[in-house]
Amino acid sequence: MVLEDESSDDNSSLPYMHSETSIDGLNQVPFSLEDPDYKGLELDPIVLCEKHGKPSERLVVFEGTMTGRRKVKIVESKSARVNDNLRSALTIHQLTEEKNKLDADYDKLVKDVHQLVDFQQDRVVDFSYLQSAVTYQHQCRAELVAGMNAEMAKKDAAAQKLQQKMNLELKNAEFTKFEKKLTQEKLELKLQVADLLKLKENHNEEKQMQEFKITELIKAEEKLKEKIKGIQAILQN
Repeated sequence: MVLEDESSDDNSSLPYMHSETSIDGLNQVPFSLEDPDYKGLELDPIVLCEKHGKPSERLVVFEGTMTGRRKVKIVESKSARVNDNLRSALTIHQLTEEKNKLDADYDKLVKDVHQLVDFQQDRVVDFSYLQSAVTYQHQCRAELVAGMNAEMAKKDAAAQKLQQKMNLELKNAEFTKFEKKLTQEKLELKLQVADLLKLKENHNEEKQMQEFKITELIKAEEKLKEKIKGIQAILQN
């Protein structure tokens, strides 16, 4: 049971801490737990009993006609109430730190978001540049391929023309060879004809000689016949 003197309103000399979680903007909590003579403002308007869980009651004790002392009927002790207040203050401090941490995290998140947006914008710019570079490379490659195709077409045409020329030269060489062979065969044929003509001339000469011999033999036979007739005539006479 705690006895408090509320007859005096001079509470400015009592030590206390401020908190932002109070209803009226001010909680008065003693800095020390070792203050058995503390008499000040009640920090909690309603104090619950730890055992029964019911709110405490304020009872007025009349010790005399001039007394104004009141008696608070409460189960929990003064030190427990102070500990609760300190725990509340510690909780408030922890919540404040968590809030500050959340604010810092939020600021960092906002900064990261801005950096991400800047990075995405730079990435869009880089992607546009990369796309332009790729398009330019494709154009250069297309032009290079077209030039290579044209050059290959020229080389193919030149190679085809050279092949045709080589084929023509081969045909000319074969024709020349065949012509030489034909000329050789023609020359050989002429020689053979000349030999045949010579043989024919020789044959004609031999034939003429045979005819001449035959004529001579015929003449000799006639002369022989005339001689035989002369001999027969002589013999008959």
